[in-house]
Amino acid sequence: MKIKIAENTGFCMGVRKAVLDIVNVINKSSEPIYVLGPLIHNPQTVSILQSRGIVTINSIDDIENKIIAIRTHGIPKASLRILKQNASKIINLTCPRVARVQGIVKKYSREGYFVIIIGDDHHAEVESVKSYADDGVIVISSIDDIKKIPDASKYIVVAQTTFDESLFEEITKILKIKFSNVLIFNTICDSTHKRQSDVINAIKEGIDTLVVVGGKNSANTRRLAQIGKNSNIKTFHIESEEELHEKDFKNTNYVLVTAGASTPGWIINNVLEKLYYISNKQENLLLYFVLRFFEIAVRLNLISSIASFFMSLLIETISGIWSSYKLPVLSAFFIFIMYAVNNYFLKDTLKITNPFKYKLHKNNHLIIVTSTLAAILLSLIITATIKNYICLLLYYTILLTGIIYSSNQFKYFINKYAPTFIKTIYSIKSIPANVGWITITLLIPTLYASQYINISAMHIDIIILLIVFLSYLIISRNLLLDLIGFNGDLIIGNVTLPIIIGISKAKYLLHILSFIGMMVLLYISIFYDIKFLLFSINIIFNYFLVLKVLNLKYFISLKYEILTDINLIIFILICLLIIIV
Repeated sequence: MKIKIAENTGFCMGVRKAVLDIVNVINKSSEPIYVLGPLIHNPQTVSILQSRGIVTINSIDDIENKIIAIRTHGIPKASLRILKQNASKIINLTCPRVARVQGIVKKYSREGYFVIIIGDDHHAEVESVKSYADDGVIVISSIDDIKKIPDASKYIVVAQTTFDESLFEEITKILKIKFSNVLIFNTICDSTHKRQSDVINAIKEGIDTLVVVGGKNSANTRRLAQIGKNSNIKTFHIESEEELHEKDFKNTNYVLVTAGASTPGWIINNVLEKLYYISNKQENLLLYFVLRFFEIAVRLNLISSIASFFMSLLIETISGIWSSYKLPVLSAFFIFIMYAVNNYFLKDTLKITNPFKYKLHKNNHLIIVTSTLAAILLSLIITATIKNYICLLLYYTILLTGIIYSSNQFKYFINKYAPTFIKTIYSIKSIPANVGWITITLLIPTLYASQYINISAMHIDIIILLIVFLSYLIISRNLLLDLIGFNGDLIIGNVTLPIIIGISKAKYLLHILSFIGMMVLLYISIFYDIKFLLFSINIIFNYFLVLKVLNLKYFISLKYEILTDINLIIFILICLLIIIV
């Protein structure tokens, strides 16, 4: 089954701007923000924003001294006047395209033109546009409605920005013949036109199934689905991947996935992943089971745990100190414990942004909990045999902090009592993860080694540079996962480095880190062991993977999560070669 994503899909310019603006306000304000009607026509996004402090209201009563946001569809002129008189602050999120239609109607209506709006009567956008007509207005949505238009000396025609392009052309063709003095403005948004064209062109190309992702109450999404139905294409209009079922795609060869202007990226990614599962299960069972194996290994952080084992082992090998696998095992256990515990505390977030990972943890809850408790117990047994008290203090501190890091109680403590600097560090989820990983996996083995030999005899420059390179692997891996999860993190409120500094700066940061990693490897290879140059494969692999992720608007998250950890598998294999040879 071939799966294609439409070129123009997901958030349009107006919705993207509105969501980014409202998220920015939420992040800076502790006050509730009231929105007249749903901010956008996507129930999942609206639900998340409501959990973060957005309150949807349906009337302008009792708005005095409140922060009011105007939805993307705009509001009637009279309501806006009342808001300006009573609200403490107005956040105008009206789509610029809608504002343009309002402006056209306002200008020509004052010049005596009768306004014809081609759109859905009582739609929020149409209601807002109608209010700017001072000299007569009518809303029509079909050719039959043309006969309802009253006589006037001159007419102006505009369209609801999400109206059907072909129907608009049919109606206006007749209006040009019927009325001699008519001005026609095609105010259908380019985004709407392009989405509809994508579907029409895909039907001509030979798709047999259309999946439209978006709110059931979204006009532009319903029209995309209608194009498929009118063309006798098997069409599914869904709001989430849960509405897709394997039996529905038994005879499907070529499916197009498109989405409405209010559909967030993480939902589109989830739909693509579900279709990917269905396709592989129907056509390639071997690949399906291989993917299931890797999904378990990646999403339970088994590969990263094994990689941590080898990172510590590599430090021990170069320093010449052998802990009988104690420290490498502690490193592996630590990574497994941290991610298992934190995924448990963040299960509500996972349920929204990564339902497949959520189901994996939910379905294997007993096994994961038992394994985590066993790992904690074994870690305590191993540490009892280690006599370096500085290492033990560091390990127990990081372990305890990592276990309680995502708990509500710890969040409350940090937000209430910690200084601003600590709050900022705590809020960026990848920073504590990187610090814990680097400390346990790299610094503790180095400290342990320094107890037994003279620091100057440890190839200290090589040790430091190796720590820098391995830190690069850890940081770049987590940063890449942040880029993969960017769409969901942004709306749900997870603070990540790409969200704070932006995608472009995150890209440059990864390039800088890659350059530093390569320079470090060259030094180690020249002055210690040429075999270390093999690790450049990791840097090159990671570099091109980052470019691929950044060039994709939507993607199957599992694919790129697996590729991210395949880089760790490459690292493990190179480690084995260096240590054994």
